[in-house]
Amino acid sequence: MKDFGKRVKKLRLERKITKEDFCCDGAELSIRQLTRIESGQSFPTLPKAKYIAQRLGVTLDYLTDGEKLSLPQRYKELKYLLLRTSTFGSHKRLMERENYFDEIFTYFYESLPDEEQLVIEVLQSKLDIHYTENIDFGVGLLNDCFDQILLKTTYDVNDLVIIDLYFSCIIVSDFDLSIFDLEKYNQLMTVLLMQESYLSLEDLPILNNVLLNNFEILFKIQQYDTIRKVITLANHIMARTQNFQKKPIVNILEWKYSLIAEQDQDKAEEIYNTAVLYAQLTGNHFLEERLNAQWQDDFQKRT
Repeated sequence: MKDFGKRVKKLRLERKITKEDFCCDGAELSIRQLTRIESGQSFPTLPKAKYIAQRLGVTLDYLTDGEKLSLPQRYKELKYLLLRTSTFGSHKRLMERENYFDEIFTYFYESLPDEEQLVIEVLQSKLDIHYTENIDFGVGLLNDCFDQILLKTTYDVNDLVIIDLYFSCIIVSDFDLSIFDLEKYNQLMTVLLMQESYLSLEDLPILNNVLLNNFEILFKIQQYDTIRKVITLANHIMARTQNFQKKPIVNILEWKYSLIAEQDQDKAEEIYNTAVLYAQLTGNHFLEERLNAQWQDDFQKRT
């Protein structure tokens, strides 16, 4: 693998392909990423390596000398836990996340491909924003990669993590116009709502998380048709994956929609009672308190 970048550059130049032509619109591979790969400063992820091989008209094995492009198993386990462990505000679970980050930065970060380093930085910055309510932790990262996201019509897990950070920055900044662009936001939502067909079953809960973390924005800009689509898709994903961790969040979204868009207080209260019962049956007292507080807040705003 140490000669991967040199081999890519040699073949590209032999074929008289400029970096601009090689990267096309930059959706799959940016010029900056290609430059770092060719100079040996970074190794590509497997999808990017396959893209490079396809653009050069050679096999991936030829570029890698038969070596397998794979991430360390323990790193993949830690990333899995970071992406799929819900905290619900639990101090214990937040500390567990901090420990996952510590292990990644101590043992794996320096040897990761650029794309994986970026996604870990994005996940860490979202946690920092949560603690400090300071979007400066995320804005610089978004400036580096967000334009590439906007070029895509299909997203992978790393893309979803970046989009989730974007949504967090919008909310925490209170829709600062240097962050929030309605046209770009609508573009993202249109593509996001089509991603169920492109993601693996195990990655669908991450799509669900991103969609649901965004509902505060949807209510703020009063996009009730999109809210209905998000609710429908979220319930469908939970049914397909049999992963109901986010059901209480969907319940909150449903009762807010009933109160605000449908003006149906009885339906909203029925949904609230169902959510509280779920929290009680699972023994999650913190969630029960959160649901009660949210309901009281929403109910008072409507009376």
